[in-house]
Amino acid sequence: MKSKPRMAVRGATFAALIGVAFSVQAADVTHDRIVKADPADWLTYHGSFKSWHYSALDQINIKNVKGLNEAWSHSPSRATRGLQGFPLAADGILYYSSSYNQMYALDGATGEVLWVYKQKLDEDLVAKQTHSPYNRGIALGYGNVYMGTLDGKLVAVDMKTGKLNWETKLVDSKKLTVGFTGAPLLVKDKVIIGAQGGEWPGRGPIFGVDAKSGKEVWTFNTSGGNEGTPSDRRDTWGGDSWKTGGGGGWMAGAYDPETDTVWWGTANPAPLYDWAGPEWQSKGPRPGANLYTTAVILLNPDTGELKGYHQEIPHDAWDFDSAMGEFFFIERDGKKYVVHPNKGGHVFV
Repeated sequence: MKSKPRMAVRGATFAALIGVAFSVQAADVTHDRIVKADPADWLTYHGSFKSWHYSALDQINIKNVKGLNEAWSHSPSRATRGLQGFPLAADGILYYSSSYNQMYALDGATGEVLWVYKQKLDEDLVAKQTHSPYNRGIALGYGNVYMGTLDGKLVAVDMKTGKLNWETKLVDSKKLTVGFTGAPLLVKDKVIIGAQGGEWPGRGPIFGVDAKSGKEVWTFNTSGGNEGTPSDRRDTWGGDSWKTGGGGGWMAGAYDPETDTVWWGTANPAPLYDWAGPEWQSKGPRPGANLYTTAVILLNPDTGELKGYHQEIPHDAWDFDSAMGEFFFIERDGKKYVVHPNKGGHVFV
């Protein structure tokens, strides 16, 4: 089971920290607008494509922070396992998701509820899932709020009205007992999202979906890569073990506009633990390095083509997976680096 983010809370309390007049007239959120990263907004899960989770706003500082008071609060219904995602903000409107694939749009200044969206779920299926019922975040773009669902869909909900614009079935959740819990990532005209879990049958697919139509454009299989392409590394899985490889990229990845590259972390291979010990290259249920699980992969956002990878733990036998999406981009002495921690307790640069 994936560990739950430590920031989980039972309800939502959002202080009105920005001392400006909010407008409830939302402009269109586009890829270019996310690239520019106006500090008055928080348009993507990581705050910006640099993934710093940092706000440049400075009206609140060490001298006046002691004077802050709660301006308003809002609590979602069915808040089982609490809130585990980041709220997004665009033009003074705050959007957030909660358990059982519910979404809310609130006026940032007053807390007034502008709309509520509750996804119609296969409740019997959701009750059987280990990774239920929480949701870890949403994405904004082209007039939509995007959310992955527990029963394997990507949905687009109108930012102004809260009405469903489209939904696309991506994962056969009844067969695989997995769906989506992590936040999608908007990159140019695609919504990119990875399936949850590394423990269940499946090949850990990451999907690229047309942001306007909902059409699935590409899929990358983290277990062994895509057949018939340069990414095909099924030879790193003994026998046919790649068919049930795991490796879901269950948290939102990152994007580097300068190289037009999506960075994504992948989960552990399946079965979860391996008893082969030092003979893991030739024995056990999945002999070999098991590419591209417990790895960082670089993808072309337009085609899903593999551009590069670094497997942080070959043949991960301990569930020290690398699906955490905390990639942050820094520069030191004229060189660019990407920093990524994983569950094994190491930070990779």
